[in-house]
Amino acid sequence: MIYRIVSLAAASVLLSGCISTKLTPPPSDYQGNLPEVYKTELNTLNDVPSTPFRGGVQTFQFDAERSLLTIVFRLPNPHWYWDINKPYAEKDMFPYACKTFSQEINNDLGVRFWYLGNGGFVTDVVSKETCTKLRQSEES
Repeated sequence: MIYRIVSLAAASVLLSGCISTKLTPPPSDYQGNLPEVYKTELNTLNDVPSTPFRGGVQTFQFDAERSLLTIVFRLPNPHWYWDINKPYAEKDMFPYACKTFSQEINNDLGVRFWYLGNGGFVTDVVSKETCTKLRQSEES
């Protein structure tokens, strides 16, 4: 009985520590100036629970001071690895970011994708200029 109580207490402490641990995104030189109305809206993404994504989970981290949204894709096991690379992810995800966050990006939001785990990487920042270049290449 004592073993069971100690085990439950230890598990609770460990799990609560895991839940409260906040990942620190890689540094970025991006500095935007997003209007407060958008900052308030995007701050709510920090509280969105993680959602499944390609065998891992997806979370959001919005930095209001930098006007930078980091979309985090994290693998659940350190022995698993990403089977994609930075150029492929950027080609796949940049148009998605431009479409999903078009209004916010046009108002100075930066969006990047962080693939956390074995073989992980962080993409360049999607900005207003990035979306303009993508639109121009689609029109050509």
